[in-house]
Amino acid sequence: MLHKHLIVAICLLLLSISQAFSSVEFREPYLEIPTSNSIWINWKTNFAGESKVEYGTSETALNNSAVPVVNQWSDAGYDNNYFYHSVHLTGLSASTTYYYRVTTGDKTSPIYSFKTFPKQGESGRESGVIRFAIVGDNQLKNEPRYDSIMTKLKQKIETKFGKPFNQHLDAILMVGDQVDVGTLDHYEWVHFDKTKYVSPYVGTSTVLGNHETYGTLKTKAYTDHFHYDGFEYQGIKSNTEEYYAYQIGNALIINLSTEGNSDYNKTQLAWLQSVVEAADNDPTVQHIFSLGHRPYQAEQYIGDISNWVRFTAFPVLKASPKMFMHIGAHHHLYARGQDKDAPVYNIISGGTAWDQYWGMSKEEDYDDVQKTISRWAYQIVEINVKDQTVDVECYSVGYTTKINDWTDTKTKYVWEDNLLIDKFTRKFANIVPPAKPSITTIVQDSIELPFTFSSSEYLSEAGELHNSTQFQVSQDLQFSIKELDLLRDFENLFGMGEHPWESKDINAGIDIFKYEVPQGSIGNGTHYIRVRHRDRNLTWSDWSEPLSFNVKNSIVINPELTTNSKYFEIGDTIVVTYSGCSGNLKDWIGIYKSGETPGEVNSTEWAYLTGPSGIAKFTLKENGKYYITLMENDGYNEIVDRIDITVGQKAILETSKFSYKEQEKLIINFKNCPINQNDWIGIYRIGKEPGSVASDTWTYITQDSGSAEFDALPKGYYFAQYFLTDGYEPASDRIYFSVGDTIASISTNKLTYNLGDLISVNFTDGPGIAKDYLGMYKKGDDPNVNPLLSYVYVEGKPSGTAVFEGNNLPKEKGDYFVVFFTNDSYNEISNRAYFTVKSSVSVLEESDDFVKLYPNPSSNDVSFVQSTYPIEKIDIYDNMGRLLFTKQVNNESNSSAILNHNLPAGVYYVKVFSNKVYTVKMVVSE
Repeated sequence: MLHKHLIVAICLLLLSISQAFSSVEFREPYLEIPTSNSIWINWKTNFAGESKVEYGTSETALNNSAVPVVNQWSDAGYDNNYFYHSVHLTGLSASTTYYYRVTTGDKTSPIYSFKTFPKQGESGRESGVIRFAIVGDNQLKNEPRYDSIMTKLKQKIETKFGKPFNQHLDAILMVGDQVDVGTLDHYEWVHFDKTKYVSPYVGTSTVLGNHETYGTLKTKAYTDHFHYDGFEYQGIKSNTEEYYAYQIGNALIINLSTEGNSDYNKTQLAWLQSVVEAADNDPTVQHIFSLGHRPYQAEQYIGDISNWVRFTAFPVLKASPKMFMHIGAHHHLYARGQDKDAPVYNIISGGTAWDQYWGMSKEEDYDDVQKTISRWAYQIVEINVKDQTVDVECYSVGYTTKINDWTDTKTKYVWEDNLLIDKFTRKFANIVPPAKPSITTIVQDSIELPFTFSSSEYLSEAGELHNSTQFQVSQDLQFSIKELDLLRDFENLFGMGEHPWESKDINAGIDIFKYEVPQGSIGNGTHYIRVRHRDRNLTWSDWSEPLSFNVKNSIVINPELTTNSKYFEIGDTIVVTYSGCSGNLKDWIGIYKSGETPGEVNSTEWAYLTGPSGIAKFTLKENGKYYITLMENDGYNEIVDRIDITVGQKAILETSKFSYKEQEKLIINFKNCPINQNDWIGIYRIGKEPGSVASDTWTYITQDSGSAEFDALPKGYYFAQYFLTDGYEPASDRIYFSVGDTIASISTNKLTYNLGDLISVNFTDGPGIAKDYLGMYKKGDDPNVNPLLSYVYVEGKPSGTAVFEGNNLPKEKGDYFVVFFTNDSYNEISNRAYFTVKSSVSVLEESDDFVKLYPNPSSNDVSFVQSTYPIEKIDIYDNMGRLLFTKQVNNESNSSAILNHNLPAGVYYVKVFSNKVYTVKMVVSE
């Protein structure tokens, strides 16, 4: 048997050899998702010729034939020689295996087979099972990652259920970023080549990811290759490949686009509402699955989700009693959670694209995500129509790590043989909820916080295991004035374990049946607490009977008010959020007209608080300027700073184009303007805040609609906004645009580095988007063709400094460049900053003629560094290449002490910045 590392090496060699050719002459067929009576068959050639599909219900009797439509396309590397053949077979029978082969010119494929979908509401199998797989984020061209998911998926189906695998798998659902850029070579090599192990046998559906919108052809390549605009459900069609729905047996699959603007999403929402309403009234649909590339929630790169899905589409979906699960991708890992109230799962199926591990981004633990696992994973969903159950299994095929040596940071593949990393089941028949719990804590007198309340034990007549507890504290017996709400799961995989690619269970050892009410979280007086239990079938128990308790000596400080906007139209909902309040039910929020004094006149609107924190909602009926304030105990003592708001007509601004050339005049169209005296439109460079700095250009507006012309601006990213009466109160949303092509500027801190030196990059004038990043390439590489060597996100900042270090540094000497990209794309928005990397400075075991570290090994609290030249700073890294701490040496001394008493025993690397950078190995003994 070949050693697994040798197998990987051979695979990589074969991959590189095969892709040395820009095109395959006759590529394997690719099946799109079928219906119960039709299917699209596609294949690509690099030559023209008569084409046909021969098919039938027997391998030996391909008695039917069809002629495809052939499209001839050009792109980089394809000189009118990309021929895409598509045939739509119709009039097929449900749950039937068909055999077929395709022919172009003198080339004929082997005979393949596929199986049509079952009739609506049925499974088409004696077992009563419908089965499909979920995969996401192919994206990488020159690495054998996605190939491994496809081959391992096929292997798992065959070993678990039997051969041929397409008799046991109905469909494959892909969740976006099927390609890295929208070029023909990526559709051939990233999508078709990596799915060829399954694509001639099982139909696939895809959703539009952000990477499909990049590259030379952008979304045109996506819409040209697929035929989803013909799909319909209950007569409802989207007429686009970008969002659509179809039915597999008793499951409705809704594919959404997360890449649209507000107008696009209004149309998509209307379509979605029609589809869900029809499904609710369709007895053949029992389960709804929705997919969209950007996820519903994510605990890494927080905020990089689809707010449209989370706040607009998902509420429509979860309102349906048939909704089972929403599926996202975009984040290159696996995650699973569930809605707080509805029995609806959400997962991320992030495939095998760029590594995404703990410590690479901003992270936050959310109560609607139960586990986040950094693995290359796929899922198998099994719907049992007879038993009324749905099972989901998630399998890992591997991950990458780095060789644990400071001088060798090459990627190391760690392969996992279909390792089961998650499994969950929902039953839809004979559901028995957990027993109603109780609060068992006995409270005889007033308590002081913190104080711990306990729930009764979990009991399930159905034998279901427990999953979650939820405690709530309220000021009233009806729990209409909720003060605290704590939801916890029996496990919570979040944050770095022993390694960045491992997750830890932060709920391990926590008794989720106890709740310690924090000090200062609620005020003095009477409160009520209740609890409920949830099983792993996502079924909640009834709430416990409320327990009343009295709090004394509680201090709640720092009351704060915020609003959802500063400018509203008549009838808009004004949402006032308050926190840090005393909990006095007579404290109140008042809205007054500007110039009015509380107590001298009545408020325009008001509301009592419902607890120490919460929200209050208002609407106003007259245009004008107002302020919002918070007052104590039915009186007029204001205890927060006032928030000024304006109610009036909201202006609408539009640019004549999104991107202007340098020296080109700018046109801002406006309508629906309030037209107060000295209202104005201001244009600011991104990163500036109106009121704190002057605008880049501006003009007064004297009519309610029209166009304003501005002189050309320097290259950069800008926004325009409408302001009131010579002030900075906005009366419109911001609209964004750019000037110039190469806008941002970057520079490295040096032109020449040694291997292992940190590379610092300054950047200015970026767009300020969450996934803007700096990418590194070899000199001469084309970012739309050659692979990215390493990258660093800039945390959504328009300017600042980013550092390449550890595993992101060059691995060999040579010439390189760094360039700024926007929004996770390969769209260059800056100059290229070139630099050279020279041979590595050898790692010193103890000392040389210039640097000495002593004692080494050391079991003492202090080690000393001695250098021939003055020392600027000292960095200490662990053997994973992670920076532990930095010490600045400010007195130009040739020596410095290192406190190492907090370091566990092991090997470390000390980088000494002197006349050049020296790297010294340091050993800390027991």
